[in-house]
Amino acid sequence: MGAFLRGAFPRSRLVRIGVAIAATVAAFGILDWIGSLRYYNLNYALGILPFLIVGLRGTAIFTAVAIPLGFSLGLLMAWARVSQSWYLRAMGSVYVEFFRGLAPLALIVFSSIIVSALVQRVFYVEDPSAYAITAGLVALSLHSSAYQAEIIRAGILSVPTGQVEAAEAIGLTRGRVMFRVTLPQAFRVSLPSLGNEFASVIKDTSLLSVISAVELSYTGGVRVPSALQMDFNLVFIIWTMVALLYLVLTFATTRTIRAVENAFKVPGLEAAEL
Repeated sequence: MGAFLRGAFPRSRLVRIGVAIAATVAAFGILDWIGSLRYYNLNYALGILPFLIVGLRGTAIFTAVAIPLGFSLGLLMAWARVSQSWYLRAMGSVYVEFFRGLAPLALIVFSSIIVSALVQRVFYVEDPSAYAITAGLVALSLHSSAYQAEIIRAGILSVPTGQVEAAEAIGLTRGRVMFRVTLPQAFRVSLPSLGNEFASVIKDTSLLSVISAVELSYTGGVRVPSALQMDFNLVFIIWTMVALLYLVLTFATTRTIRAVENAFKVPGLEAAEL
């Protein structure tokens, strides 16, 4: 465990984390100074922070569901796309092209409407809002899984054919070759692109606000009418806070992915670090 932590968080990375924390503190100091000039109301921002934290918690929960579900489906479709069976390849191609070609907002709205109508007419549920939100979350996961499938497929195809042939030559079955030879290397190669997709999923959860899912954008939007009655500038404060909270969640996710990437990288095969 100690070796893993040293590999994931070397001294240079800890220094960068410290700089990021110092920059965050400095940013809040600048906001306080701007507030003293009456361009930014820090007291109002701190007052709505607990309300926005509720939305942030919802965003984190939706993300914690969408990313694993999307990754699982993406891995399955990537395996189908490189399968020797034409039926599985065709099924994977149709899945990827269909969900990648649809706008996520339209996918969320249509899925929530269909599921709401279904549970009301078939199961006689009076309030289908929970089912609609669940359907929207699954739709978002399906949309992300189509992109993740292509990322993982590219990682699988990057594994040298000679290694696969050598593994089969020593008697390993195709399943064992996939899980013991191909996927570990494909996972390492795909991590940077998967990290970008995971960050996109975090921000795409804001689309769930159109079906009244309690997440960060929704809670920010709820505060806007009351803010407009007091001062138009307060709307700017609300969305500034929302943007900063999205930044915190996205930064934490991408840094975690980067730490995992550094822990499993092979010397000489890693990409150049910017």
